[in-house]
Amino acid sequence: MFIGDLYLNGCAVSYPTTRVPVAEALAQGLVRDFDETIGNPDVPVFDENAPAADMAVEALRQSLKSTGTDASDVDLLIHCGWWHQGFDIWSAAHYVAHRTGALGVVPMNLSQGCNAPMAALELTVRAMRADDTIRTGAVTAADAMQFPQVDRWNLNYGCVHGDAGTAMLVSREPAARNAFRIVSIASKAAPELEEMNRSGYTATPGPALRDGGRVDLKAAKKAYLTQYGMDGFMGRSREALTGCVRQALEDAGLDGGESRIRVVSVPRLSGKIFETVYRAQLAPLFGAEKLVWWGDRTAHLGVADVGANIEDTHDEHALEPGDITVVVNAGGGYTWSCLVLESVA
Repeated sequence: MFIGDLYLNGCAVSYPTTRVPVAEALAQGLVRDFDETIGNPDVPVFDENAPAADMAVEALRQSLKSTGTDASDVDLLIHCGWWHQGFDIWSAAHYVAHRTGALGVVPMNLSQGCNAPMAALELTVRAMRADDTIRTGAVTAADAMQFPQVDRWNLNYGCVHGDAGTAMLVSREPAARNAFRIVSIASKAAPELEEMNRSGYTATPGPALRDGGRVDLKAAKKAYLTQYGMDGFMGRSREALTGCVRQALEDAGLDGGESRIRVVSVPRLSGKIFETVYRAQLAPLFGAEKLVWWGDRTAHLGVADVGANIEDTHDEHALEPGDITVVVNAGGGYTWSCLVLESVA
């Protein structure tokens, strides 16, 4: 989908104060079956007795302040979370709006796995195009993979999980700094792969009741791959990943080889996944030198990967107006997305 007339402003990330290097977790015997290509990131760990959504609250406060946007000007807020946000039978989106003073918004919650912010951006863009009374849309995200229900060190293959919150504003005018024109966004899904995160389990009456009260995605994925094999998953993921990237580029009027495409960021998973999946499939399109992977910095941040990649791209790559950054992401379900942004300020 070509966009061109809306701007992504003030992308911000809020990290918890506690950091635990993977080497320290290894020394404490917390990590089993370690994938050495994860490296030794300083994993942000939210260990406070507070809602995980507080990280999204802080990030949105930063976004509003940095762009000079009043909370009363935000008319739509979509909050993304993959795991428990702090309370049962409760709306984290309304909490984020309340705590930031955005009391005129229509808050919504979106659970779309690690790719939720991409879906939220697309929904926000569509809403703003359909209704010109929406001045600004906010997309927030937060997750905290807290023990004992979730074991961040052993939850999944190809990553350990860090915690963070992010926020970004979609506006009709660019901010004075940290502003991108939203050029295009495209997504491809493979709904039949939803079974991968539940294979071998039966439905339960409440959350985190698998395996004695702890979520174990490794066990579910192992059961799935034992039954169906790896080839089908890899084939569908290649098709969807390259398909959404090529669609986003085509919609943007690009082919991938343009010199003004400066940075292509990918999910913060293991170095092995970066090399065998993202570099292998994207380097022929963009050139290997444009691909960036920050998994060795924070580990996988779940729903916060997208915002963290955009903020780090802006802060560390000295983009000039007109430069292009491409954000590639994926999430369980499965869905793959590609976002094309043009630097404005």
